[in-house]
Amino acid sequence: MPKRQNFFADLPPITDFESCQKVRPMLMQRIGDIFGVWRGCEDKACVRARSCRRSDGACLVAFMQAVPDHERRLFRYALENRRNGLDADEAFERAQVRVAEEIARFGE
Repeated sequence: MPKRQNFFADLPPITDFESCQKVRPMLMQRIGDIFGVWRGCEDKACVRARSCRRSDGACLVAFMQAVPDHERRLFRYALENRRNGLDADEAFERAQVRVAEEIARFGE
């Protein structure tokens, strides 16, 4: 099985507000690339590069707003589970169960 690519390994460490502001555009581009935001982008440069070329996060925000609410919750819960120490597979499985329970209780 191929080794997972670490999209964030070469980013400088975030130690304070200024360093966070310097890294933010790179993070937005990397996250956009992970989600494949460029696939639906109107900017031809992004499509040609198969990578988000904007660093302001506008494409990523538009993409996330277009994603159905239950999928956003799934992503959020999976991240929370990872933060709490679960491995990736278990974090995603628990997130799926939680979203399914919420949909059963409250609807979509």
